[in-house]
Amino acid sequence: MIAAFRYEFRMQIRRPVLWIVYGLTFAVTVVTLYPAYVDLQRGSDRGDPTTAMIVSADLLMTLLPIVYGCLLADRLVRDRRLGVVGVLDSTPTGHTIRLIGKYLGACAATAVPLALAYFGRAVVYAIVEGEPSAPGWATAVFVTTIVPALLFVGALALAGPLLMPPMLFQVLFVVYWFWGNLIPPRMMPTLADTVLSPNSQYVAYGLLGYRPAQQPPDVLLEPGYYTYGGPTFGGAALDFLRPMASVPVALLWIGVMLVLAVFVLSLARLHAIRTES
Repeated sequence: MIAAFRYEFRMQIRRPVLWIVYGLTFAVTVVTLYPAYVDLQRGSDRGDPTTAMIVSADLLMTLLPIVYGCLLADRLVRDRRLGVVGVLDSTPTGHTIRLIGKYLGACAATAVPLALAYFGRAVVYAIVEGEPSAPGWATAVFVTTIVPALLFVGALALAGPLLMPPMLFQVLFVVYWFWGNLIPPRMMPTLADTVLSPNSQYVAYGLLGYRPAQQPPDVLLEPGYYTYGGPTFGGAALDFLRPMASVPVALLWIGVMLVLAVFVLSLARLHAIRTES
């Protein structure tokens, strides 16, 4: 597994397209969301590194996961396309162990530019605002909010192209990301802001205590009318998947992301077994 991890990590991190596409998308994100990206407070009191790091993660997770998923779409089918499956099967490494190594290595390498952008902004914030705790809060937000989402998206991006051409999957993945994560629930039935959405903010609201300044302090008190800790979309489709934010719900979301990642990888392994037989 370690050998597969190292190989996949090196292969992916050296791809020029990885850095080019991430760089262009990051530039678009900064230009489009420039006021919020520079301020990182959204009206809250100055000197709140927790809020700043949550907002920074939220902004980067708007578009960069699209790049992350699309760049992973060819990693699992590449061995079959290159005709090296037989050579790999002759090694003493088991198929499942090799799959886990490929998954973790490719996902880790593809997440490096995103992590650099995020922690780089944390360092700049710490210097400019005089808040040395910002990188520490950035680490907490990254581990609890970004990593679970990327683990699920990575599994989906690796397994999806087993059922369809990678280019078709990339198109459908972009559609999925906008539909299931960015479109407001009042516009149409969507998974956005549910416990099944990798872009949900249940950890921010339920575990890290995030509250934008414009929200009242008692927003968690009335079930059915608030999602996370702010105004919700009463009557929107799939609202039963949008419980109020709390510590248990935040932990539930993390667990759901990890379980979904394992489930999708298991389906990929079963597909490989069926294909081999």
